[in-house]
Amino acid sequence: MRILDTYLYKEWLLTFLAVLLVLLLITFGTEATKLLAIAVEGKLPPNVLLEVLLLKIPPALEVILPLVALLSVMMAIGRLYQDQEMVILSSCGIAPNYFQKRLILFLVPLAFITGGITLVVTPWSFQQERALIVEAQVSSPLAALVPGKFNELPNNQGVFYAQSIEANGDLKSVWARLKTPEQDLLLMAPLGKFEWISGKLALVLMDGHSYQGLTAGPEVTVRAFKRFEGFLPTLQVSPPAPQRFEKSTLELWYSADLKDQALLQWRLVTPLSVVVLGLLALRLSKTGPREGRFAKIFLALVLYVAYNQLLVTAKEATGDGNWPLWLGLWVIPLLFLWFALTKWTLKITRPGYFYVDFWRNRLLKTPKQESLK
Repeated sequence: MRILDTYLYKEWLLTFLAVLLVLLLITFGTEATKLLAIAVEGKLPPNVLLEVLLLKIPPALEVILPLVALLSVMMAIGRLYQDQEMVILSSCGIAPNYFQKRLILFLVPLAFITGGITLVVTPWSFQQERALIVEAQVSSPLAALVPGKFNELPNNQGVFYAQSIEANGDLKSVWARLKTPEQDLLLMAPLGKFEWISGKLALVLMDGHSYQGLTAGPEVTVRAFKRFEGFLPTLQVSPPAPQRFEKSTLELWYSADLKDQALLQWRLVTPLSVVVLGLLALRLSKTGPREGRFAKIFLALVLYVAYNQLLVTAKEATGDGNWPLWLGLWVIPLLFLWFALTKWTLKITRPGYFYVDFWRNRLLKTPKQESLK
C-alpha cells in the first residue's frame, strides 16, 4: 500500500469516528430525554431505561451513518484543500479519479457494516426492546410487593399478601381481598403468578378457593377453582403491540404486503446511501483558496435532508401503492449517484445564491472558441 493511501485512509477513518461519536452523543441525549419523559408518565419502568437506551443505538446508526459518511469525507478532503495539499498532489500527477477509487474502497466496507446493522441488528433490537418492556411491566408490580407482608392496594380497594415470591415470578401462599362497591371477594391459593390476558396484566391463581359476601350479609358463597384470573387495580397496563419494524428481513422478503416491501427496500437502500453520499461529499469538498474549510457543510446538510426526505416520501408512496414497486426507492440514490459521478460544479455567486455549472464549457461554447480548436 502506498504511503498516500495509508494517509488518506487514516484521515477518513479518524474523521469518520470523530463525527460518529459526536452524532451518537447527540442522539443519546435526545433519546434519553424522551425515555425519561415516558418513565415519568409511568409507561416505562425506570430500571430498564439504560437497556432500552442501548437498544436504540442500531436504529439510530441506520439514520446517522450515511450522514457521518457525508460529513467525514467533506471535512477530511476539505482540510487537504485548505492546507494546499491537494494542489501539491495534483502537481505531482495524482489524478482526481485516484481519490474517487480510494474513497470507494474505504466506503464499501462501511456499507457492508451498515447493511448488517439495517438487515439484522435493527429488527433484532426492536424485538428485544419490546420483550424487555413487556418483561419489565410484569416484574414491576412484583417489585412493589413485599413478601410476607399485607400490601394495601390503592384507594382502599383491597389487600394483597404472598408468603414468598420466587425469582421467576411465582407466588407462594397467596391471599388477596378485592373490595369495591360492586364486589367483596376474598381469594386464597397456594400458587399464583402474573400473566398477560386480553392485553392486560392479570393475577392468575391455581387450585384455590374464593369467598364472596363476607360483609354483605349472613350468606357467604364459597367456590373452589382450578384457575382464577383477575385484574388488580394497580396493574391496569397494556403491553406494547408488535411493530412492522420488528419483522426480520427474511419475513419482509417473502411478504406480499406493499408496506413490507417498501420497508425491505429501505433496509437495502441504506447501505447504498453510505457510498452515494460519500462520493457526493468528495465532489462537494473542493474549495477555493479563500473559501473556509466548512464553506459547503451547510449545503451538504441541505442535500442530506433532501435525500432522506425523498427516501421517506418514496417509501410511503410505495407502501400506499402510489409509486411503482419495481422503481421504489432505488431511483433516489441512483439520481444522487449520477450527480456525484458527473462532472458538474457548484459556484456560489453571493451569500444565499448559488447555481450549478453543468458542463458549462460544452454547452456555452462560442464560435471563436470552436475556431481556436
